Amino acid sequence: MRFVYLICMVFLLASCEFEEIQFKGVEDFKMPKMDDKEILLNLAFKVNNPNKFKIKVKPCNVDLFVSESKLGTVFLDEKVVFKKKAEGVYKTSLRLKLADGVFFELMKLMGKKEIPLRIKGKVKGSVYGISKKMDIDRIQMISGDQLNFFKKKS
Repeated sequence: MRFVYLICMVFLLASCEFEEIQFKGVEDFKMPKMDDKEILLNLAFKVNNPNKFKIKVKPCNVDLFVSESKLGTVFLDEKVVFKKKAEGVYKTSLRLKLADGVFFELMKLMGKKEIPLRIKGKVKGSVYGISKKMDIDRIQMISGDQLNFFKKKS
């Protein structure tokens, strides 16, 4: 019986059209902890899931690069569930384990008008209990002012 259920789910998922989740931006950003090895980030970000099913992003880690230099590795330690057919704000915590010598590299980039921020790695998600790993390699342009970790925290 389980085998029949699995076959039915595979055909159901194969027949579903998957639309890419749309990242709409960061709503809130806090840095509760920062030292020379790790930064903790609390994020609230807006996402639109146009699909007819909820999507779970499971705990994972990806590499973060700033202007071709590795900033470190970002860890998502808890799953995030995007509601079906909805745009919403989701909150999560991330850990950024910093690469050696990264603060010197960041200081060189502060104040520049635009800097490429690249996220690269594998993200594991699931739909209806079936998991899949997906490669991610995205570049987002940011202002050098956003790299100024020494500004007064809000």
